[in-house]
Amino acid sequence: MAALAVAPYLGLWRLDPEASEYGDTPKPSRGIYTVLGDAERLRFFARWTLGEQTASVAFDAIPDGRPHPLPQDPSSTLTTTIDDEGLHSVVAKGDVELHRARRTIVDGGMEIHQALRGEDGWTAFSAMYRPAKTKQVLLYRRDLKMRKGKIAAQCAHASLAVFFRRDQGEDGALSIPLDGPMEIWSRRGFAKVVLSVETEEDLLAAHERATAMQLPTTLITDSGRTEFGGVPTRTTVAIGPAEVEEIDSITGPDGAVATKLA
Repeated sequence: MAALAVAPYLGLWRLDPEASEYGDTPKPSRGIYTVLGDAERLRFFARWTLGEQTASVAFDAIPDGRPHPLPQDPSSTLTTTIDDEGLHSVVAKGDVELHRARRTIVDGGMEIHQALRGEDGWTAFSAMYRPAKTKQVLLYRRDLKMRKGKIAAQCAHASLAVFFRRDQGEDGALSIPLDGPMEIWSRRGFAKVVLSVETEEDLLAAHERATAMQLPTTLITDSGRTEFGGVPTRTTVAIGPAEVEEIDSITGPDGAVATKLA
């Protein structure tokens, strides 16, 4: 399969709920979808929010048209193909198909047609995704009145800690698993935005919302050796790297937590 056939599907995509048709299936209020890799192996990652609950799924696929066992359930298989009609995947258990998906590029967006087998037969729905971007937001507390250098140091701690606290490597090497948006951000300019919040309560609220949405996030507690009279103090939070609108739902102009440009 030529690499050019895969290229239109690669990248980060954001759910357009208004252009999606879910029928009787609950419609997510937001969702993101990434397709990464190449003609030899593709990496998929999706995250979506239904009501107050967020879920995610990640899987690899070899687009060679042959069934491959799923790592999380070797009794099930995933078959992935690409042709003029789209990028297809089928999950089956034995000879019984359980899930079908077809991704097509339409007017610059990606439409995903899916069907799930249930006790009463197949349920079909479609979701439209638009191209999206990533960023990381760094929040610091205005009420602490930190020096500019201290703010910079605390924000740097938070930005790096999002990655380093994921490290699974052995001594002498880093091994940091990245979800789809994190991988895209790390390789495409890693945009950062520094904002401030008024209180510790606001800082914690942002961190808790990001955690509930399964966004990469970390909370920094300063040791207090150079400021704060030796008292350990919560100073900053990093949210992301993640899709822009996911983060903006927390820290944007109409987000859940009031913020100001630093």
